[in-house]
Amino acid sequence: MQVHLYGVVAADADLSEELQGRAGAPVRAVSDDRLAVLVSDLEDEARVGRSDLLSHAHVLEAVADAATVLPVQFGMVMPDDETVRREILEAGGDQTAALLHAFDGLVQLTVSGRYDEEAALREVVRRDPGLAALRSSGNDMQSKMQLGEAVAAGLEQLRAADSDLLVQRLSPHARAVAFTETRDAYSVTGVALLVERAARATLDKAVSDLRQELADRLDLRYVGPQPPYAFLDSVETEERAWG
Repeated sequence: MQVHLYGVVAADADLSEELQGRAGAPVRAVSDDRLAVLVSDLEDEARVGRSDLLSHAHVLEAVADAATVLPVQFGMVMPDDETVRREILEAGGDQTAALLHAFDGLVQLTVSGRYDEEAALREVVRRDPGLAALRSSGNDMQSKMQLGEAVAAGLEQLRAADSDLLVQRLSPHARAVAFTETRDAYSVTGVALLVERAARATLDKAVSDLRQELADRLDLRYVGPQPPYAFLDSVETEERAWG
């Protein structure tokens, strides 16, 4: 038997006693007087599946709803609780405590968007009526290539404009913003927002307003609260890197 690590919270964090991790195992805390490492028992020969990845994420998101949590990358296991105490709580305790303090009271909320293909193309043509004329100008290979290039350029402009709109409307409600990459031509650049837990309601309202405004072409996905995945590398433990 070994232990799977999920994340680190303050020792006095209020945690649900019903948290379940990989393979349905109960999540428990390995603690000292400052920090608690969230772990669950795991069979030595346990295979990794998609459900394990989801369980790991769900545990962290459930904890983040009420407490500040520093996530541990999926797949980190240790032989036993004593190793967790020695390697995490003792060897890295000061740095971890400082990092946890830097994110105290903050959560990550992530907004991403995906276009309805037909609706996005209609919007591209609406913004550039010349595309309609180009579409009817001919059916030869060159004309098709010109049309394809023009549509691709128009879609890129639309995506850039909508990405800018997301940042413009949502960043005032966040302490910091990070960007997620687009998956394909019909995805809008997503934003991860570091938000004060007490101010989540204002961001919820801003996302709701944007969702209604862009509903004719864009489906917005709103995920969180999450641990501060996108911001861990940008934070200095002596001072907050975002100011």
